[in-house]
Amino acid sequence: MFNDIRSFYKNKNILLTGGTGFLGKLIIEKLLRTCDVEGVYLIVKSKKGLTPEERIQNLIDEPVMAKVREKDPEKLKKIHVIDGNLTKKDLGLSVENKEIILNKVNIVFHCGASLNMDLKLQESVITNVRGTMEIVNIVNQSKHIHSFILVSTAYSNCYEHVIEEKFYEPPINPELLIRMCEEIDPDMLSNISLGLIGKWQNSYVFTKSVAENIVFLHGRKIPAGVFRPAIVTSTVAEPLPGWSDNLYGPLGILLASHCGILRVIKANGNLRNHTVPGDMCINAILCFAWDLFNKWKTSKENYTPSVLNFSAKDTKLYITSKEFVDCKNIDYLPFKKTMWYQMLFLVKSKYNYFLLKFLVHSIPAYLIDMVLKISSRKTRMKSIYAKIEKTSDILSYFLLHEWDIHNENMKLLWQKMNSDDKETFNFDVNSIEVNVYLKNVLIGLKKYILKEDMTKSKLHKQRYERLTVVHKTIKYSFYGLVSILMYRSLTRFVLKKNRV
Repeated sequence: MFNDIRSFYKNKNILLTGGTGFLGKLIIEKLLRTCDVEGVYLIVKSKKGLTPEERIQNLIDEPVMAKVREKDPEKLKKIHVIDGNLTKKDLGLSVENKEIILNKVNIVFHCGASLNMDLKLQESVITNVRGTMEIVNIVNQSKHIHSFILVSTAYSNCYEHVIEEKFYEPPINPELLIRMCEEIDPDMLSNISLGLIGKWQNSYVFTKSVAENIVFLHGRKIPAGVFRPAIVTSTVAEPLPGWSDNLYGPLGILLASHCGILRVIKANGNLRNHTVPGDMCINAILCFAWDLFNKWKTSKENYTPSVLNFSAKDTKLYITSKEFVDCKNIDYLPFKKTMWYQMLFLVKSKYNYFLLKFLVHSIPAYLIDMVLKISSRKTRMKSIYAKIEKTSDILSYFLLHEWDIHNENMKLLWQKMNSDDKETFNFDVNSIEVNVYLKNVLIGLKKYILKEDMTKSKLHKQRYERLTVVHKTIKYSFYGLVSILMYRSLTRFVLKKNRV
């Protein structure tokens, strides 16, 4: 057993899938910067004309790795690339690379997955279910595994509105589902997909639920567990405040809203969301691996894989959708790309949503595209809003419901840690200053996603103030016009009635 977390990782070799994703990058950076690991092995495929090695070099050059690059660049040599693919049998590994995993690797973080909620079932199963089965089968052959973690999602069983830290009854046997996707005609499978998915909202959460069952069934010979993060957002502090490399979930809503493009979305603004910062999320993952090994050491004969939900329950960040997106009381730096004053209607009624969508999305889109067409430029607003509305439809289920995601195991894990580990691997969401965090999220979107020149922020703020004046002038002029028309109509009605 290891009393502290750093000693657990000392001289260990780590295997990571999904290393080029948001959580994967944060895990790599944290391990290299704070833990004396022997090596970090990344299973990476070729993509968009780039080799695995080129993709990892691009990762090393990103802002997230700046502290390691500047303070101890030698540590970057600990990163080793393994050419592989979650969609391939045996992960597409060469004999040599498979031997490296079997003989060297001690700790495995399986973060790789297809996050596309609109993906066809067959593609989602091949990546999320068969990919998990393949890596579990390989890891089970090793005698050197100290911990294996499948990173899932707190919404893998979203048909339940109370999510406990336990394994749920799977929708289907994993091996059967894999065989179906391998052998059944794709068109036929597409026709029965809705029936298979059933009460699960989409192929992503469905396949994540099935993948969890693989760990439950086949993860008893190793210290295995399932980590279920809720809605992962930008970092609090490490390695950079407000850092993110994606626009999933609320970050996309926040960016589009503050760019003045997104003005209405199907959501209940009074429901609370479980948003959790990326750096605290990966700190909890690293601590969970340590805890799994200690549990394994004390109950190896009767070991059962554990589940840890990382949610915002009982924390200061358990806030409503309205509080998350409405940042008017936060002194942030407006975006250069902002087209209009920020306003966002969170609407529950589908009829009100369609009406507002027509007024604040469709009409402006047609007007802007008309101006672009007249000036012989390419029209774009209709296609932008089509994409926004498709994303809105996919997310609406999660924005119109609230979940009670239990996190007792998260609290127990925190209690087991010593003071040094709590400082180094902080995942106490209650330690966050919410307004400071939300301000940094917006600054991070400006700096790392939009890649805007921060030295010109004053000019961007002045431009936004002008947009605010224009918006309010139009708004109150409209109110005034409506008031005059109503007054005239009422006056005519009264005079007509008096004459009678």
